Amino acid sequence: MIAYFLFAGVMLAIYLRPFGIPIWLVSVFGALFALAFGVVNLRDVWFVWIMVWDSTLVLVGLIVLTLALERILFFDFLAYKILCFTGENRESSDKGRIFYCKSWKLFIFLILFGAFLAIFLANDGAILVLTPLMFALFPHKRGNFYAPLIIFLLFMGFISDFASNLFVLSNLTNILTASFFAIPFAEFLRFMALPQVFAILASLLVFWYLLGLKLPQKLVLTSHFKQESLSKFGICFCFVLLALLPICAAIGAYFEIPLCFFVGFCAILAVGYGIKLGRIAPLQLLKESPFSVVVFSLGLFVVVFGLKNAGLLEILQIGIVKIMELERFLNLLSIGFLSAFGSSIINNLPMVMLGDLALKEVGDLALVFAHLLGCNIGSKFTPIGSLATLLWLVSLRRYGILIPIFRYLALAFCFSAVVLFCAIVGLYFSCIFWV
Repeated sequence: MIAYFLFAGVMLAIYLRPFGIPIWLVSVFGALFALAFGVVNLRDVWFVWIMVWDSTLVLVGLIVLTLALERILFFDFLAYKILCFTGENRESSDKGRIFYCKSWKLFIFLILFGAFLAIFLANDGAILVLTPLMFALFPHKRGNFYAPLIIFLLFMGFISDFASNLFVLSNLTNILTASFFAIPFAEFLRFMALPQVFAILASLLVFWYLLGLKLPQKLVLTSHFKQESLSKFGICFCFVLLALLPICAAIGAYFEIPLCFFVGFCAILAVGYGIKLGRIAPLQLLKESPFSVVVFSLGLFVVVFGLKNAGLLEILQIGIVKIMELERFLNLLSIGFLSAFGSSIINNLPMVMLGDLALKEVGDLALVFAHLLGCNIGSKFTPIGSLATLLWLVSLRRYGILIPIFRYLALAFCFSAVVLFCAIVGLYFSCIFWV
């Protein structure tokens, strides 16, 4: 019983952050209490570390790579090109280039841009780029929830998780699960391609219907990017780095080389190029790098492992056996939505680990992918569901924007339920094609 109370206290502290305590410190205290009260032992801590070390270092590497590409101005270049493509009229002024864009056209391209970043730089890396980029593109008018800035911030906040399913490296949960079940990169991609396409298409439709229609027909945007800021070599270099990530992930999976080595290599190349351009100060970048994520992940997983020791795993396994008796589409849908609600309550990192442990003896890979979709997409039901959402909300507070909790919950339920259902439909068709 101590394990359940301890976990509830840790999750509450992560969400409320009393006295501004960093979330990594909360998870560390939770892990220490779990050890002190005998909820876990040192052998459990070692097991957790073996399970999560590669995935957490991959996440750190991806975020360092994201910060480096941002300093190089690669994302400013991409945003500028989107505005050039979607803008009908352009003017130059002292404040930069002014673009007059059709809302629907800009909406489609920014959603696809957000999906592109989430796929290649993971959901956490994407949200770190997209949030400041929206503030740079859109003017902020306080007191209007349906201002273009707020609407696009919501779009970017959700698409960063909804589009993080395609590659193993697109989400920390993917890395953990692929490593735990030894899923090859190509097989992961093969199963998740259709669900990801369905999820992005569903996102475009539901986003536009619920919020996009509230946008004015035309938007006036400003870009401060100058084309001479990034050379053709620099543009090619950045694209090559992004292309290397999935290629190296596939090679690493084949030769059983930890993914963090390849991601770290790409991050070092990006940082090196940024230093050469004089846009990156190594010590400053190290200060901004999220090494606390490693500590946060380890501490939280240790606390969750205490739930496994307290008997929660057996309860989950009994439920999975009953779900497997259902017809194929219904058992995929059931696992997906149960994982979604679990993630929204206890965060998707602990939920993915519990689900992986519970599904280990089942031997049905389709259920594993349904579980992953539930953890990745369904985690958005609540603000505490994913680390990316927590990072997003912290970033918004820094800019003085607070999203009302009940509005968030209402939109999140509509967005997430529709997108998750469509992704599960895509997974069902994948199973027909590949199983």
